[in-house]
Amino acid sequence: MKNLYKAVALVLLPIVTQAQTVSQLPSGTKENYVNYRDASISDEFNSKKLDNKKWARRNTGNETTTPYINDKSLVQMEKEGRVQYVSIKAERKDDEYRTAGIVSAATGYYGFYVTRFRYRGVDTPEVKKKRTVWHPSIWGARLDNVEGKNRTSCPPDFWLELDFMEWKNGSNGWGSHTNARMLDSKGKRRNIIPAKHEKAEMKDHADITDDRWQTIGLEYSPEHLKLWLWEDGQWKEYGDRVVNFVEDNNKVPESKYTQSSIGKKSRTPVFWILGNIVARYIYRQIQEGKNQRTSEDMSFDIDFFRYYRHIEAVDMDWAWENDQPTGSKQILKDESKLIPTK
Repeated sequence: MKNLYKAVALVLLPIVTQAQTVSQLPSGTKENYVNYRDASISDEFNSKKLDNKKWARRNTGNETTTPYINDKSLVQMEKEGRVQYVSIKAERKDDEYRTAGIVSAATGYYGFYVTRFRYRGVDTPEVKKKRTVWHPSIWGARLDNVEGKNRTSCPPDFWLELDFMEWKNGSNGWGSHTNARMLDSKGKRRNIIPAKHEKAEMKDHADITDDRWQTIGLEYSPEHLKLWLWEDGQWKEYGDRVVNFVEDNNKVPESKYTQSSIGKKSRTPVFWILGNIVARYIYRQIQEGKNQRTSEDMSFDIDFFRYYRHIEAVDMDWAWENDQPTGSKQILKDESKLIPTK
C-alpha cells in the first residue's frame, strides 16, 4: 500500500505543482510590485528560437567568449518532458574553451526578479574530485557586452553589479553578491574591496551537488536587496542577510559599502546577463598549468526569467527601456498558460 501511495504521488506531481504566479509573490511584499510581468525582460524560454529582439549573444568581457559569437551549439532551446528552457553550454572542443552567454536588450531597475535554473554536470566523479572550471551565473551590470553597441545603463562613478546567482568556483555551490563600483574619497573610480568587507552579500553559500531545478527571487527595492527561495509552494527568505541602501557619506563614500549596506548613489538600472563562462583568472591558471580543475561539460539551464516592477518604477523611464521593441508597455497578464513544472 505504501508503494502504491508513492506511485500515485509521482503521477500527480507534474499536474498539481504549478509554476508560481505573481499572486504568489511573498505575502507582505507583493503589494509593492505590479501584478504583471514586464515583457521587456521577462522570458519563459518556451519558443523554438531565442527571441533576438529581447536577447543578444554576450561576446565580450572574457577572452573565452569573443571567438565563439556565432557558435549556435552553445545556446540551445531545449525541452524535457513538459519543461522548455534555454540551455547555455560549457563545452571544450579542440583543446579550447568555448563558453557563452546572453544579455537582455532592455534594462531592469527596481523590481522583483524570479528565475528557475539548474546545472547539469555537477554530480560527476570528475567535478566532485577536482571541482569545475565553469562559472555559470545570472547577473546585472552597467554594460551590455554586445559588440558594436557597447551600451551603458548609467554613468561610471556609482553603479551596481548584481550577482543574482553566481557559481562559486572554490566550492560546490553558489552565492548572491553585489559588487558595487564607486568614486571613493580619493576621487578614484574603483571596485569595492571584499577584504575590507565592502562587498554586500545576500547569500554566502548554497550547497548543490546535483541537477535539481531551483527557483529563487531577488527583491531589488529602493530600500533594500533581499533573496527569496520558492519551496514547497511558498516563498521563504533565503539570504543570510538583507542589504540596505543607505545615505552616502559624501566625504568617504566607501564607508557606506559593507556586507549589509550600499550607498544609494549606486542604485542603477542593469542589463541582465545569463552566462556560462570560464572565469578569467582560472583561465590564466589553466594556461600556466597551475589549475587542475576538471573541464567536464556543465550546462546551465534557465526555465524562465521574470521581472515584476516595483510600484515606484512603474512610470519611470530610463535608458534602454521603453525605446525597446519589446518594451514594458507590452505586458503579459495571463499566467494561466504557464506549463506545470516537473
